Amino acid sequence: MNDSEIKYEKRLVAFIDILGFKEIVKQSEKDISKIELIYSVLDYLKNWEAQEKWDLRLVEIEGDAQKRGVENFDIRGKTNITAFSDSIVVSVKVDNNINEMASTLIVHLAYIGAILLEKGILFRGGLTVGNLIHIENGIVFGQGLIDSYKLESKSAKYPRIILSDKLLKELNYPIETKRNSYPYHQYVDRFEDGCVGFHQMIYYQAIQSWEEMTKEKLIESLSIVRKVIVKGLDTTFENPDVYEKYKWLKEQYNKLIILEDSDYETKTYENIKLKIRELNENIAGQNIHYSYTDNFYESEWKKSE
Repeated sequence: MNDSEIKYEKRLVAFIDILGFKEIVKQSEKDISKIELIYSVLDYLKNWEAQEKWDLRLVEIEGDAQKRGVENFDIRGKTNITAFSDSIVVSVKVDNNINEMASTLIVHLAYIGAILLEKGILFRGGLTVGNLIHIENGIVFGQGLIDSYKLESKSAKYPRIILSDKLLKELNYPIETKRNSYPYHQYVDRFEDGCVGFHQMIYYQAIQSWEEMTKEKLIESLSIVRKVIVKGLDTTFENPDVYEKYKWLKEQYNKLIILEDSDYETKTYENIKLKIRELNENIAGQNIHYSYTDNFYESEWKKSE
């Protein structure tokens, strides 16, 4: 590309920060498993530089996308990603199709976040729209990047990606009627502190009816995520800021609407998501570990199966 061809483009811009990355690097000097974790995470993110990764599999299952023409949600050839240390920048070129492009980007970011969470990795980010130069060789700059970084660092606070006011004004959000909905409406919500966005666990709620998401796979993934959160709650005795992040995740996990598996003929129901209980909830004693409470209820849950 010649210098004369380089110009700002209107792009969706997501700036994402991997939380606790510096601590994991520090631990890796004494724990080889942390080196393997860092490598696997960075290698996984590196693979997303390939355009074919941003396909339509996670969007074409949505009725809203089918009604509007799934091909209109294709962001391949319009997406760039740059990963450096503990930060990731993803951008998508948009014209008058911002709702479609935002849908596919948000669905994929939630999916990526879910995979990372199952590895024990939390992320936080900001998503906006603005002028940006983002080239395949990794060069990225522009007001869109500055705005998304500020959103992540100053407003996101918890493990979630929040949307800027500027972006929300261009999106069809909030929806007034069902016919005006897009796939991203299943992911985005307004949180108690006023911010609008999504967290990485929302993927499981939105995708649970997908034929590739079997009941067994969903149960396994939710169990892994629950254990990650419980472990996080129990390893932060001297860091209230980190504890608050895991406590927030615990609340969001418990809010997930996961449909029970049912058998119509026998009228039996199986809850496939085990709640994260309060510390020592209905258990005698004053144990300081959430894992103690979680293990107690997990054993009771398994007995009832």
